Amino acid sequence: MAALKVWIEPAGALSAFIAAVFWFLSAAKDIPPMVAYWSGAPPDDPFFATLVGAAQLNRWAALFSGISAALLGAGWLARRA
Repeated sequence: MAALKVWIEPAGALSAFIAAVFWFLSAAKDIPPMVAYWSGAPPDDPFFATLVGAAQLNRWAALFSGISAALLGAGWLARRA
C-alpha cells in the first residue's frame, strides 16, 4: 500500500502534463479557410480534416485529464487513510 501511495500522485501529475500537451497541440493547429460546398464537405476537405484532428487531440486530452483527476483524488484519499 505504501508503494501505491508513492506512485499515485506522480502518475496523476504525469497524466495532467500529457493532457496539457494534447491540448496545446490541438490549439496550435492552423485552421484553413472554410470552403462552401453544395451537398456537404468531402472527407478530404482541409477545414474538415483539421477539425477532426483537433477533436481527436481534445478527446485524448480529456481522457488524460480524467485519469489525472482520478489519480490525484485517490492520492488524497490514500493520504487520509
